[in-house]
Amino acid sequence: MKTFKQYLAENQRKEAVTKLTTLFEHEVYKRIPGTANSFRQDPANTNTQVQRHSHVYAKLNGGGQELYSVNLSGSGHDGSSGIPIPDTHAAFFRSKGYDIKPDNILESLNLEQLQEGMYRLVLLEDA
Repeated sequence: MKTFKQYLAENQRKEAVTKLTTLFEHEVYKRIPGTANSFRQDPANTNTQVQRHSHVYAKLNGGGQELYSVNLSGSGHDGSSGIPIPDTHAAFFRSKGYDIKPDNILESLNLEQLQEGMYRLVLLEDA
C-alpha cells in the first residue's frame, strides 16, 4: 500500500509530464498552411526500413481523426495507399520534398516510369 506522500509524488510526476507534453505539442504538430489540418513528421528508420513520413490530422495539434499518412516517396504509409489528397496538401508536401504524383493520389502508378517486365498482368476468369 502507498503512503499519501508516495501517491502525491506519483501524481505530481504525471501532471508534470502532461504539462510538458502540452507545452511542446505545438512543436510536434504543425498546421498545413491554408487549412485547419495539422501534420506530424516522423523520421526515417533504417532498422525497420521506414521512410521519413508525415501523419495528417483533421484538426489542429493532431486533433480529430488521422486523414492519411504519406511517405517521402509519395506512397501511402500505414495503409493510406490509393487515397486522393487535397491540392493544398499536395502542394505543401511537394514544397517539403515529398514526391507527390501529379494526380495527388498516394501510391498511384506513374505510367511514364513503367518499364517492361516491372509488372505482370493477370486475367482471372469466373469459373
